[in-house]
Amino acid sequence: MAAEKLLTEAACKAAKAKAKLYYLNDGAGLRLRIRPDGSRTWIYRYRLGGKEMSSGLGAYPKVTLQIARAKIDEARQHVAKGDNPSTANRVAKANQITKGEATFGAIAREWLAHNESEWSAHYYERNDGLLKRYLLPDLERMPIDSIKEAYLYTIIKVAYDKGTKESARRARGIAAQIFSYARATHRGTINPARDMADNPYFKKPPVKHFSALPQNKVGDLINALNETGINQKLDVKTVCALRLALYTGLRDNSIRGAMWNEIDFENATWTIPSTRMKSGREHHVPLPSQAIAALLSIKPLTYRDGNTYVFPGRGKHKIMSENTLRLALHRLGFVVTAHGLRSLITDVLNENRFNPDAIERQLDHAEKNKIRRAYLRSNFMDERINMMQWFADWCDAQSIGKVMASNVTRLKAAA
Repeated sequence: MAAEKLLTEAACKAAKAKAKLYYLNDGAGLRLRIRPDGSRTWIYRYRLGGKEMSSGLGAYPKVTLQIARAKIDEARQHVAKGDNPSTANRVAKANQITKGEATFGAIAREWLAHNESEWSAHYYERNDGLLKRYLLPDLERMPIDSIKEAYLYTIIKVAYDKGTKESARRARGIAAQIFSYARATHRGTINPARDMADNPYFKKPPVKHFSALPQNKVGDLINALNETGINQKLDVKTVCALRLALYTGLRDNSIRGAMWNEIDFENATWTIPSTRMKSGREHHVPLPSQAIAALLSIKPLTYRDGNTYVFPGRGKHKIMSENTLRLALHRLGFVVTAHGLRSLITDVLNENRFNPDAIERQLDHAEKNKIRRAYLRSNFMDERINMMQWFADWCDAQSIGKVMASNVTRLKAAA
């Protein structure tokens, strides 16, 4: 029998459409299929498991004769192993796609997006910040399964040794969740961050309580916030946010994520949704006249509609960044935290004999006694309205050296 004549590139180019589908054979199972519509496709015919089968190798002329021959050489190797070439090609393509998606950075961003709807804005912002600050600079482009424990240890150790010990420990915890997510989505097989969980080098730092503003410095703070023009060191939005922290006792996360539709100017109240409260419950806060004035001062700057942020961030940040209020206080010369203003409020109000339950409710503290908590359901709103207006007036009085009548004096006068 005469040997099968091999195709040439010229013959492939010259192949024209006919009324019926036909093939040009190149030998060894390689064929060029020509359809009536003129399309030309390479087909590889082979036998597997006693059955005749075929596999497409791509369209001509994108896949040239030379490339098609190289492809069947690879396909024959799969057949020799008992594998279906078409299945093997699909697996190879999937692996190629997965390889591109399996960098630490790509999986980290997917992990963030996957969990965003279940996290509070504060928790998402914290995790995103830790990622960008401590993990992505060194790990972003690395295939996730190539990251060894020793390398991850050096990255976490650098952050830990700089003094940001708790942030470094949290970054390790985030890395462990990302490696776990990679494994769950079949793009990773190891978790070096979890293996480091008990590493004795990364000791838990001692608890450091928030620095509170001393009472004798309140007047100085009010005067600093009252400065205008070139004498004012802070952005007007930051000034307003600090006033709200002082006049309401809210945590900075609740303040920074404020939206205009939460503010009821007519009734002088602010309703913070449960998603931004540490307690996980909706919180109604009375707004003293000073807080209302502060909000009205920035409304022309940030209000678009009810669904816009009171304190929008810059660039890609949706809201004011996490450290803004603390750094603003430091810039004004007060080495305290925004959270520490809550301690100031507690001390001043308790010293002036306001209802402790009303104070705790204002600060959204949970009653520690379970039995008492079950029966103590009052919102103390009327008391809190008077209490927080008194406190705001007390703050302002400190700036001019005026002595405010205590709550005890007020109660006796009312008797």
